[in-house]
Amino acid sequence: MRLGAALVCVAAMSSVAEAEEGYLYDRLWPRVPEGRHLKLSDQITDQLTVLGNTLGYHLDVLSRETLSLRFDGRRRRAYVRFGGGEGQYLTFRLASDVHFTDGLARVSTRIDLSIAGRALRLDLPEVEMTPTEYRGDRGVVVRLPLFRRNF
Repeated sequence: MRLGAALVCVAAMSSVAEAEEGYLYDRLWPRVPEGRHLKLSDQITDQLTVLGNTLGYHLDVLSRETLSLRFDGRRRRAYVRFGGGEGQYLTFRLASDVHFTDGLARVSTRIDLSIAGRALRLDLPEVEMTPTEYRGDRGVVVRLPLFRRNF
């Protein structure tokens, strides 16, 4: 009987000691709070997007809506619009959507031309642009994929 009581006392004291040790650990080294804050890279991306869109807004106002720039940093996209004119005489509009992926830019371009009320819309093929260097000179490689195959 005494042996059973002694085992019960030892088991009870060891569980209390483990609980106190866990409490002491949590008190001395608290965990990092699980917040809903954005990562630093996302915060920088958002701030650069706001900065680019502010620049685009002012450029739009200064050019009287002839040139327009919009940026989406999270999706890595830029939207460029250029053009103007009177609807009854001549209008010219160029719209490009640029998507940045894997070190290259894919550019989709559309041209809208209107002369005396007759409209023409051209959807140009997607162009890929990537930076390059040759003998110390920097440049850009422009690729026009005529055939595209996916495996």
